[in-house]
Amino acid sequence: MEVDILKSYIKEMRKGSHKAFNAIYDMYADKLYGFAFSHTKSREMSNDIVQDTFLKLWTMRESISTDGSLQSLLFTMSYHKMIDMFRAQINKVEFEDYIEYCEYTDFEDNVIEKKLYYDDFMKAFKMCKNLLPHRQLEIFEMSRENGSTIEEIAVGLKISEQTVKNQLTSALKTMRTELSKFNLLYLILFEICFIA
Repeated sequence: MEVDILKSYIKEMRKGSHKAFNAIYDMYADKLYGFAFSHTKSREMSNDIVQDTFLKLWTMRESISTDGSLQSLLFTMSYHKMIDMFRAQINKVEFEDYIEYCEYTDFEDNVIEKKLYYDDFMKAFKMCKNLLPHRQLEIFEMSRENGSTIEEIAVGLKISEQTVKNQLTSALKTMRTELSKFNLLYLILFEICFIA
């Protein structure tokens, strides 16, 4: 029954119904806020994520299918918005930058707690690095921490560029997998600081 109601809301929203859009908002806004807040720990950022997600939903309303999962779509959009917001606010892994980010997003903990969170991220990051085989670790550090190009690494280690690419791909995959076991925010920080 609820599925049929949701489908009718989607159909009406596709035609431009604000009433149907508001009904969908009421159904999912709290869930999306809880999802965002569990990862950002910021009321302001979580509210922005929810608002931007529904704004995007409205702008793309005509292309939304009644057969797909609207909830999955909304959570996926929220997740990507969260990544975009972190990417815009963090450029590199340095504590000063992290503190500025926390202050900008109005984290409700004090500086000591912010440092502890940052230290936890770095601890998890180092633990994950220690899981890499020696050669992968060497290539990861040269590429992502020292800024060396694929060509420079290949020449320096006397291996082919393809080998460097393969080893780096494997290292990044391992790092993503292991960091995601700790905290989604850690994975986002890793993506921003070492991939973007």
